[in-house]
Amino acid sequence: MRVLAITMLAALLVAPTAGAVWSRGGLGGGGARAKTLGTGAVPTGAASGKKVTVAWTASTFVEGGNAPGYVVRRYNAATGVLQSIGAACSGTLTGLSCTESNVPSGTWQYTVTPAAAVWRGREGGKGAAVTVA
Repeated sequence: MRVLAITMLAALLVAPTAGAVWSRGGLGGGGARAKTLGTGAVPTGAASGKKVTVAWTASTFVEGGNAPGYVVRRYNAATGVLQSIGAACSGTLTGLSCTESNVPSGTWQYTVTPAAAVWRGREGGKGAAVTVA
């Protein structure tokens, strides 16, 4: 037992130790420029039967360049309550228009929000009311 204790003590005394040092390398300053998404354009809407085609102009980054995507929302024009939107106008769209099918009867207003990956700009104003019979 005594030999084992001496062997373990000797192993601890000669075991390598780990160390770490933080050092600053290189010269100059660092930085990154972020882009800011602008506000969405006010869309237009046109009803044809139970379909509504929504169109808008491109939104830009404040620093320049067009937004790569858009999120379209539909609101009840009378109550202002956000509604579920049809598949063709849902998610992040890359074009400047969409046509929502099977729109329920009522009066609706649409908005557009510029999008880039998970980032969003400001939601634009509501377009003119569109009535679906």
